[in-house]
Amino acid sequence: MKKSWVVHKENPKLRDKLSKALGISPITSQVLINRGIENEAEAELYLKSTLFDLPSPFLLKDMDKAVNRIMQAIERGEKIAVYGDYDVDGVTSTALLYHFLKGFGALAMYYNPDRLTEGYGVNFGAVERLKQQGVSLIISGDCGITAWREIEEAKKIGVDFIVTDHHTPPEVLPDAVAVLNPHQPGCAYPGKEIAGVGVVFNLVMGLRRVLRDGGFFKRKEPNLGDYLDLVALGTVADCASLTNVNRVLVREGIKRMHRPKRAGIRALKEVSGLSGEIDAGDIGFRLGPRVNASGRLNSAREAVELLISEDMGQSRELAKTLNSENQKRQAIEADIFSEAITMVESSPELSGALSIVLESQKWHPGVIGIVASKIAGWCNKPAVLIAVGEDGVGKGSGRGVEGLNLYDALAECKELFVDFGGHELAAGLSIREENIDAFKTRFEEAVAKAGGHFPRKIHIDGEVDMAEVDESLLKELDTLSPYGIGNPEPVFVAKCLTVVSSRVLKEKHLSITVSSGGRTYNAIWFNFKGSPDLQGEIDVVFTPEFNVWNGKKEVRIRVLDID
Repeated sequence: MKKSWVVHKENPKLRDKLSKALGISPITSQVLINRGIENEAEAELYLKSTLFDLPSPFLLKDMDKAVNRIMQAIERGEKIAVYGDYDVDGVTSTALLYHFLKGFGALAMYYNPDRLTEGYGVNFGAVERLKQQGVSLIISGDCGITAWREIEEAKKIGVDFIVTDHHTPPEVLPDAVAVLNPHQPGCAYPGKEIAGVGVVFNLVMGLRRVLRDGGFFKRKEPNLGDYLDLVALGTVADCASLTNVNRVLVREGIKRMHRPKRAGIRALKEVSGLSGEIDAGDIGFRLGPRVNASGRLNSAREAVELLISEDMGQSRELAKTLNSENQKRQAIEADIFSEAITMVESSPELSGALSIVLESQKWHPGVIGIVASKIAGWCNKPAVLIAVGEDGVGKGSGRGVEGLNLYDALAECKELFVDFGGHELAAGLSIREENIDAFKTRFEEAVAKAGGHFPRKIHIDGEVDMAEVDESLLKELDTLSPYGIGNPEPVFVAKCLTVVSSRVLKEKHLSITVSSGGRTYNAIWFNFKGSPDLQGEIDVVFTPEFNVWNGKKEVRIRVLDID
């Protein structure tokens, strides 16, 4: 089905100015403009930014308090626990901070809650157990911003908290020793897009600076570049925007993942069928899901152990275990997705609604977020799936659509929740079973208030002549990577292409040969739905790419839509 084509407005004056100043094609210049670039200086920074261009970690509010408390713990020989979430962002946050602290002899341990028995975030039972093990300082990773009650109780038993998080802060912030969250009021840090692991990386940057200035490192100090693979893994897997600070962190992290030093990343690539160079897509669709697998089904411990392991044999065994867990996750996910589709299609009320809220006592809470994402994509409506537990409390995951701020829509229903949090496109919640029907009504009203219908759109960077789509252009466009949320792959439209031939591959992909200006071009439409019998002239929306087959590298267009 043809989507709504939204073509960016051209800016010929600035496009030509950037093209001349930077020595790049007008096409690439226009893509930069479409990504928000307004002048030569911004374009130069976008193309050539390095780790030296990262903002000071001390721009994060409370950074000085956090570093001072950790220094105090080190000097006193206190036991520190890193308390991380169980998703990839939380796992990488945990592994990074734990490894860094242990690296210079700090008394550190880590803890990730069990998704099924403890649920998301900080729970006081875990705090008590950590206290019994001698912990006096807990540093959260990718969680904690909503844990004001738990942190109050922790203070009463003599446990201090440093919160590192990136989720939207609630009205009441926890009264911790320090709260590191770029979204909290009064925080001057410019990289608001950083994920939880990005906040932790900044904490490590700040801590290393103070340790260095204090002469702590008698010999070689830690190379923080060695942790960027974890930052890239957590940032991409958490669907954070690949702009500004994140773009630098992820780009530099991916470089280190081509030939990784970390045993766990090497083993993870092996079990994922990857070798050599990778990109953000490989992280998001192949590496990330395997790291996520154990935390989705139960505990994230094996994932953390993989990322801190220095033994290749152990890493391979852990990676195989995660791969097996991922296969189990995929099977469970497929069953839930099939059931959810049936629930929607069999209900006229749901089919005609502006939003989808589904619940079941049979669903595994660890995979409903993935299914919610698929349901939202399938029907182009915001979707919330709720797994109701034996205690009558449902754990829900929501996914939004372009044009709707999911967090704001859920905030309209907040009094019905036990707890909730998240951001514009993804959120989690807890709700009592008896409140679910009321939530369905209120959420539908909130979505209607926000606009109701959100048409599928394809944002197009501009119209091109196929003669311009060559190897030189693709190499130039590659300098704009890594691509992902906030920094999408370039998308173009070429008009009046003549269909030479078309055929279906593997019963689901459409291979097309088109001609323009006397030359032919190969095109592929993955997961094509519709009639394969294309004839005459067509307009094609596509992303250009390199295709390597049997050792031959050629330019190919990946079709996104046809008219």
